[in-house]
Amino acid sequence: MLEGTFVWGIFVADSSKLFPNFFPVGLYTTRELAIKQIETMPREYNYQLLQMPINKDFTYYHKKNGKLVGMNAIHHEHFHYKDESN
Repeated sequence: MLEGTFVWGIFVADSSKLFPNFFPVGLYTTRELAIKQIETMPREYNYQLLQMPINKDFTYYHKKNGKLVGMNAIHHEHFHYKDESN
């Protein structure tokens, strides 16, 4: 994907809820800026970093029932700080 055709979104993840089980807390122009921010965020939460295209629909609908069930073709990374055992 060409530079500038997507943003990097940081989301707080809550595994106790059904989809959507995360909410946005920041948008960045580069992965590096987003990672730098995640490293400063409280460790009592889990985070997801999503590379989201601009001006492109990325919804994913269930093929049989037609319900919105997620996101299609989105690169994302998990940061499971809350689940660390240390």
